[in-house]
Amino acid sequence: MSSEKIPYTSAIALAEKMYHRRIKDEIGDALNGQWVVIDVNSGEYEVNEDGYVALETLEARLPDIDHVFVRDGEFLPGDLLGLVKVMWSIIPQEEIDAMPHDGSLNYKHYLYGFPKRDKYPWEE
Repeated sequence: MSSEKIPYTSAIALAEKMYHRRIKDEIGDALNGQWVVIDVNSGEYEVNEDGYVALETLEARLPDIDHVFVRDGEFLPGDLLGLVKVMWSIIPQEEIDAMPHDGSLNYKHYLYGFPKRDKYPWEE
């Protein structure tokens, strides 16, 4: 394995070719929103409903992988942003809806218990 990582655009292009030429046929049509993590160096992959579990399983078999996440035809790079998107996607919608929408204005309230504000200081 090479210690140099493949640029993300190249990794996604390679993963798309591997997925459409071989992996999609091997997996079949029963994905139902599961994550596929593909190592673009070897063509190996893992499938799981939890993208992070699929990644860890693949990394346990193949250390130092260049990976791409695939879900419902969307290809995400294996960088931090790709992993954040994977992790964010498993948060239930009701949890997302319960998150405060004024966090940048009232972060001190949520972190330290300060009184809530209605306006930013420069608007007062």
